[in-house]
Amino acid sequence: MSDKLPPKVLVIESDENLSASVCNTIERYWFNVERVYDATEAHKIATITMPNIIVISSRIKNNDALKVANNIRSIIRLSKLPLVFLIDESESAEHYQLADNNLVEIVHRPFTPNQLMIAIKSLLRKSQPIFQDKIIKYKDASMDLSTYKVFRRNKLIHLGPTEFKILQLFIQAPKTIYSREQIIDYVWGSDKIIELRTVDVHVNRLRSLMKLDKDEIPFIKTVRSSGYCLNLPGEID
Repeated sequence: MSDKLPPKVLVIESDENLSASVCNTIERYWFNVERVYDATEAHKIATITMPNIIVISSRIKNNDALKVANNIRSIIRLSKLPLVFLIDESESAEHYQLADNNLVEIVHRPFTPNQLMIAIKSLLRKSQPIFQDKIIKYKDASMDLSTYKVFRRNKLIHLGPTEFKILQLFIQAPKTIYSREQIIDYVWGSDKIIELRTVDVHVNRLRSLMKLDKDEIPFIKTVRSSGYCLNLPGEID
């Protein structure tokens, strides 16, 4: 059995019905799918989740799909991100050609589920991405992302789904300071209206659940005027 999670696919499609159709097709192959509906949301989610591949529709509202793709690729860790463009028959495929076209596939509408998956799988083979480990660790804590179990010093910690996702975000990048807005985008989605105070409530609950000793320092640190992290800047692991 693989010790990695399935590929992460970010689908950018403004039409909710079309988005649902594309996402359902990909999810049938047991891939992890994140769906967004506009360019701003796509950039924010890509920055946080670091997808393995993006499927992007040419019908993005008030934006050009190629510009959206280039904007996401401006993120250092995503500079070689594979791209599948879903375009209309009337559109020119040449418009979507990039310098590294071996990491770009063009799929014309109407397309079959099989055509879409062939394009996605072909790009994944070419790009050879590093998939997410099923078990991630930070110091004496570990998370099993396939069974949703959390352990600290071999003690099982019972977390709710929200606290689990917040902890996953931090452990994946312990030296990154996440703002409350970024946590909301990752946990609830950027299309949801969540009060910033709600983040504080869940972080404090997570701290309490992760605490094993009365006098130990909080597992998650507060960075004044910035947000939260596991490791403060300059701190030794």
